[in-house]
Amino acid sequence: MAPTTRNQRQQSRASFYPSNDTATYRDLLLFEERLKTNATQLQRRKSRYQLFLFHLLIAIAFLLSEVLLQTSFLDIPYTNLLRKVLPDVYGDAENLKPHPYFASGLLFILVTALLLFFASGMYAEKIAYANRYVPHANKALRNFNMYLNVRRPPLRSTFSISPFPFVFHRPTQSQAPSPTPRLSNAPAPMTPIPPANSPRGELIFSSRVDRGFRESYERYRAAFERRREGRERDEREKTWTGRITNKMPWNQPPNPSPASIALSRTASGRGRGSVVGTPLGSRRSSPMPRPGIRDSLDARTID
Repeated sequence: MAPTTRNQRQQSRASFYPSNDTATYRDLLLFEERLKTNATQLQRRKSRYQLFLFHLLIAIAFLLSEVLLQTSFLDIPYTNLLRKVLPDVYGDAENLKPHPYFASGLLFILVTALLLFFASGMYAEKIAYANRYVPHANKALRNFNMYLNVRRPPLRSTFSISPFPFVFHRPTQSQAPSPTPRLSNAPAPMTPIPPANSPRGELIFSSRVDRGFRESYERYRAAFERRREGRERDEREKTWTGRITNKMPWNQPPNPSPASIALSRTASGRGRGSVVGTPLGSRRSSPMPRPGIRDSLDARTID
């Protein structure tokens, strides 16, 4: 009896049984949506500033060719601009050359803007912070046995038909006999986290959290995603472009199986004000966060 009691105590210490009700699911879903919304907004802002930085570098390279290589590509837009602005004066002009210091002045302005883009911290705030947001959030969520999964499936798995396997044939390798496993005290390698089912990401839980709670919350979240997709489809139906978009094969709503519908109804019916699936003898709440964890979880204000 002693070993059995000891194993039960270790299991109760390692496992967590949150409240299995609708109020907990709703609060957790709001918290997840806030995390995913902040991550999406940061990625959009990052894309805009990356596009600005790319155009800035292209303009600097173009002006460097004008100044150092003495090319005449700048004469074409300069001539067309003067013809449109002053047609009476430069209407018959064919090849107008700008001032010799015009390209040098523009190059100096753009290089200064590039240096200020990095020196003022705009790169670190607008681009680099978007890359650090999810790792910082997961570092704080680790104490709560949660993880924000934003992994996306590889591109080759997105497209089922690809011409590359026919062009570049990869020879099959014969499988060598697996060596005999050695008994050692080394810990087993961690299983890789699979890609998220949603393109916006999803919140997953550690194996220490009760399995019943995890499955019930996933059903609750799936029902919420279906309702939101339905509302988005209804909004797109109001415009003709949206109606065309809804008819595309990749925008067709998946047909839920009867088993999933029955499970979602059961979960919604069980979670109305009652606590289900939580052992009475081994129920244990999540650990209290350390000072500073709550502040690190607060999302940074989006400009």
